[in-house]
Amino acid sequence: MERWSAKWKEASAIVATLGRSAIVLLAVDFLFLGTVLPAQDFDFANYYKSLKMRAARTDTPIEIDGVLDEAAWDLAEPATNFIQKLPATGKPATEQTEVRLLYDEDNLYVGVYCWDSAGRAGIVVNDISKDFYTLDSDGFQIILDTFNDDRNAFLFGTNPEAGKFDMQIRQDGNGGNSSWDGIWFVETKITDKGWQIEIAIPFKTLRFTSDELQVWGVNFERRVRRKFEDSYWSPLPPPYRLGRISLGGELEGIHGIKQGRNLWIKPYVSAPIIKREGDDWDFQPDVGLDVKYGVTSELTLDLTANTDFSQVEADEQRVNLTRFSLFFPEKRDFFLENSGIFDFGRRQRGMHRAPDLVPFFTRRIGLTDDGGIVPILGGARLTGNAGGMAIGLLNMTESDFTTRADDDEPGDYLPQTNYTVVRLRRDVLRKSDIGGIFVNKDLCGEGFNRTYGFDGNFNFFNYLDLTAYVLKTDSPGLVGGDYASNVEFSWVDNFFEASAGHLRIGENFNPEVGFAPRTGVYKTSGEFGITPRPEEKISWIREFNPQIQTSYITDIDNRLVTRIVDASFRVTFSDSSFIRFARESNFERLDEEFDIQDVIIPAGDYNFAENQVFYRSDRSRMLGFSGRWNNGGFYGGDRNGYGGGVTFTPNYKFSTEVEWSRNDIELPGGAFTTDLVAAKLEYSISNEMFLNALIQYNTAAQELSSNVRFNFVHRPLSDFYLVYNERRSTGGEVIDRAIIAKLTYLFAF
Repeated sequence: MERWSAKWKEASAIVATLGRSAIVLLAVDFLFLGTVLPAQDFDFANYYKSLKMRAARTDTPIEIDGVLDEAAWDLAEPATNFIQKLPATGKPATEQTEVRLLYDEDNLYVGVYCWDSAGRAGIVVNDISKDFYTLDSDGFQIILDTFNDDRNAFLFGTNPEAGKFDMQIRQDGNGGNSSWDGIWFVETKITDKGWQIEIAIPFKTLRFTSDELQVWGVNFERRVRRKFEDSYWSPLPPPYRLGRISLGGELEGIHGIKQGRNLWIKPYVSAPIIKREGDDWDFQPDVGLDVKYGVTSELTLDLTANTDFSQVEADEQRVNLTRFSLFFPEKRDFFLENSGIFDFGRRQRGMHRAPDLVPFFTRRIGLTDDGGIVPILGGARLTGNAGGMAIGLLNMTESDFTTRADDDEPGDYLPQTNYTVVRLRRDVLRKSDIGGIFVNKDLCGEGFNRTYGFDGNFNFFNYLDLTAYVLKTDSPGLVGGDYASNVEFSWVDNFFEASAGHLRIGENFNPEVGFAPRTGVYKTSGEFGITPRPEEKISWIREFNPQIQTSYITDIDNRLVTRIVDASFRVTFSDSSFIRFARESNFERLDEEFDIQDVIIPAGDYNFAENQVFYRSDRSRMLGFSGRWNNGGFYGGDRNGYGGGVTFTPNYKFSTEVEWSRNDIELPGGAFTTDLVAAKLEYSISNEMFLNALIQYNTAAQELSSNVRFNFVHRPLSDFYLVYNERRSTGGEVIDRAIIAKLTYLFAF
């Protein structure tokens, strides 16, 4: 009886906290707007799949020079009459856009007129780096759903200075892979009437069915940055971006195209010079090979031998003030390409923190827990579609390896390890799928670990998503409590955003090739927010976003161990700058002590709350600013945090940014301060030559690190890299240093 009484009090406290937060947020919303009704009532349903365009075949060469002067362009009927998503939802675009499509035996050609009433003076370009940040420049993007399945697509984007951005889209825009790189060509020309684009996309870059007559999903986006205006050929509601391909139109007229042999061979040569201790330098030249082969028009085989990732950019450091592991994203190209096929469930939205569970996390391959490199002997990956099934197969083998020793202690020996992953998924209904996953880690006779399970992702009424999965692990010596399950729904429409979910992770659930920062818990989470857009009443404000998020976590005995309630109010201005106010209330129950920066936090129950303010200015301007302040309790003590950043972008070729973040923490067991400073530099010497630098100073890690990369794309998907890496202690002593030259060359057949 006492147990249920305690749980009732805890539940009552949550409801009371949520109720107070909701009242405050709605009161603020009414105060600013006078109403919470959507500003527009545009009938998007009449446009879904109703727009069609036809690509015209040409037998005359098209020169990709940014000038649409070939007579063949007159054969193509243009796509026009773009509709705004923002700021004036549903109204015609204020600047005219015309898109024409041609094709021949080898390529799809895209020709675009982006008219601009302000001429050259109205064009904004901030960046031409590889996969540039598209939101800060004028731009044009095309998306192609080559299987016409309303789920998967290829996206290509550019800006007036011919910057290139490409990515793979999955789950109808719920996921994407911007690290994917394809072979394609683009040139632009700025005129007194706006700017023009010519794009050539080789069919060997795409994947499509073997049907004689092709029907693809298609849509186009035009951005006019000075007006912060986004418009689309097939209109989209404000919650969505171009990746929502199910809301696009249809492309007809393409027939008789082939992908050819679709064989790519890409060898590399690297020459690293490494210094770790003393004055000795170690020269370690190496060679390796990547092969890509189109087994069918829908299925691709990737092979890699003596895989090397020496050119990969460094992780951006963070200060960990929790007792759980941090989650860092994958940055290695081999694992990123077609990575969406291995995704399981949907990433939990609640609290905008690291995921609670990822059954297959590629950073477990080829890296130690502290980020050290483990040599990879080779591997194979088969991805694509066959027999109505999405297929992902991966097998990789690490070499045996001994970690570096510290303080004359012997390093840890890691035996040769093989990883096998099988992911199958079948599309059902209109935009739903069911599937399964199997992950096996084999330490070559010295142990094993397996994770396997099933998931389902369902979409109803366009706005409602439902996800459920169940997983199990097998590990020697662990019996019982090795299951995990999750069910979650979310609703995101033009005005409302809501989600709720329940996750269970058993105490012996052990995904060694995955990510699960804590086990033996039940987590119930929820989120609710609204997005009024008062542009007709308050022209200088784009939207308000009051929001409430909560997480309620218990252990397997149903004892509350963590409760987080985050109430926030964000205002986005018409120039894309924004300010966010938030209050986060926390409860933490510690059964064991843990330490942060050598300060012990004893076991016990802790209630604390924190106020937060964050501001970021318009990033398209030459000077940009951001600032953060937070203040409140922290495990029986106090925490004050503040920081900011300055961005200087004098032109589209050069950008530099300096960010600083500080935490001043006073606890009963002691006090400490952490500082994290990061300086970034990006210099695009041309559209094929880039220089990047990242210098980080982290007092928590007692380290100063530098990563400088020069990249010359000497031909499509063929690179020369020159990389300098260095780590120093805060006292100035060199921990390690490396200079790496790497050359890749793609042979395409």
